[in-house]
Amino acid sequence: MKNIVLFGYGKMGSSIANGWLLKKLNFNFYIIEKEALLREDAKMDGFKAFNNIKEILNESNVENIDIIFLAVKPQQMLDAIKQFNVIDIEKTLFISIAAGLSFSWFKNKVHNNIKIVRAMPNLPASVGKGVTGYCKSDNLSLNEEENTNTLLNSFGKAICLDNENLINVVTAISGSGPAYIFYLVEVLSKIGMNQGLSAESAKVLALETLIGSAMLLESSNIDPKILRQNVTSPGGTTEAGLEILASKKNGLFDLLNNTISCAKQKAIYLNSNN
Repeated sequence: MKNIVLFGYGKMGSSIANGWLLKKLNFNFYIIEKEALLREDAKMDGFKAFNNIKEILNESNVENIDIIFLAVKPQQMLDAIKQFNVIDIEKTLFISIAAGLSFSWFKNKVHNNIKIVRAMPNLPASVGKGVTGYCKSDNLSLNEEENTNTLLNSFGKAICLDNENLINVVTAISGSGPAYIFYLVEVLSKIGMNQGLSAESAKVLALETLIGSAMLLESSNIDPKILRQNVTSPGGTTEAGLEILASKKNGLFDLLNNTISCAKQKAIYLNSNN
C-alpha cells in the first residue's frame, strides 16, 4: 500500500485530507504539521499526525514515502523541503498546491530530477465539490500519474493541463473563483435589501437561486447558453435585465474578463518573484 505524506493541515490541507477519508482511498496517510493544535485536529479527524518526516520514519516503521503532498504556504516551503534529506527524492512523487512555485523552483531547490505535480484546487474541496487544475513534469511513471489522478479527484474534479503556464489561468478562474461567487451572492443580497426585502429573505433568494441554477446546469448537461435562452422570454423581465448584464460595453463579459486578467497577472507576478 502506498504511503502518502501531507505537509500542512490548514484550511486547504485539511479539506483535501478529509476528501481522501470520505473516498476511503487505499493508501496509508500521514500528516506533518508544525502547529500543535492543527496536529491535534488531524488526529481527531482520524489521521496519524507528526511534527516532521523523521518522526514518521521512526515511529511508524515506514520504510519509504511514495508521495509527498505539499499543502503549505509558499513562504513556508523552504522550511518544509529541508526535511527531504532523509528520503530518496528520486523515488518520491511531489504534489504541490503552493501558488507561485514553479517546476524550475523545485528543480533548483530540491533536485533537478524531481518528479513534481503542480496543482491548484479551490475551497469547495472542503465539501467534496472542488475543481483542480494540474500539470506534471515529464518523468512520472504511469502508476504515479494514476495515483495523482486518484488523489486529486477524491475531493472534486481534476483537469490535467497541457502546460505549466495554464496554472495561472486556473488560479484566476477557479482558484479565486469562489470569492467571485461569494461576492455575487453578497451583492444580490444587498440589492434585494435595498429594494425592500429583509436581510434573511434577500440572502435566501440570492443563495438558493445560485445553488439551484448550478445544480440544474450540472444535472441537465445542457449548454449554459441554451439554458439562458430557455429562461429568457421575449419581451419579459429576464430579457430586460440581460440587456444590461450582457451589454457589449461595460457588461458582465468585460467586467469578468478584466477580473480574470488582473488575477492572472498577479499569479504570473508571484511565479516570477519566487
